[in-house]
Amino acid sequence: MYSLLVFIGIAAVVAALHMISPDHWLPLTALSNKRGYGQTRVLKISALLGFLHGFTTVIISLFALFIGVSIFRLTGLKEVSIIVLIGVVLYILFNTLRERKGSKNVENTSLLVSILPDPVLLPIIIASYPLGKTEIAVISVIFITVSILAFTVVIKIVMAGIAKSLSKLKPTTLDEVVVVALVLTAVYIYFFG
Repeated sequence: MYSLLVFIGIAAVVAALHMISPDHWLPLTALSNKRGYGQTRVLKISALLGFLHGFTTVIISLFALFIGVSIFRLTGLKEVSIIVLIGVVLYILFNTLRERKGSKNVENTSLLVSILPDPVLLPIIIASYPLGKTEIAVISVIFITVSILAFTVVIKIVMAGIAKSLSKLKPTTLDEVVVVALVLTAVYIYFFG
């Protein structure tokens, strides 16, 4: 049987890890330095961006779940969630390889990266469908909340000047950690779903 706490934990870990990636916070810090924004304004913007990223990710995931259940009448959601997990893992790995081969600088990203939805929550939402609507809502709220908190905390750390180690992090490294979390999620769903 699925455990709500496991899915809450997975959603929280994925949200936090994803917001630590420099491609999310570096554009905001660069923009705020360029425009001379104060700390309060930057923290408000980071909270807003964390919310928008979490919210759009949840909306896309819920929409995909609705399409799968209502239109395609999918009932084997255990299998679907594992397939989607594998698809998301392959997508992340493909992007990781592309980022490593390219010379894309994090500085070239825009604030839009912080708002765009991420496919990483989709398999978690699909897999948690048997738990019920209330539980999916709880998972969604946790994902959004952790996205806001993680992004704001990272920005606070960066503004405090402790960002040397964070700026050395490569987005690909964090993507690899997210991949491991998703693979473990697939294993959990397979054996306990």
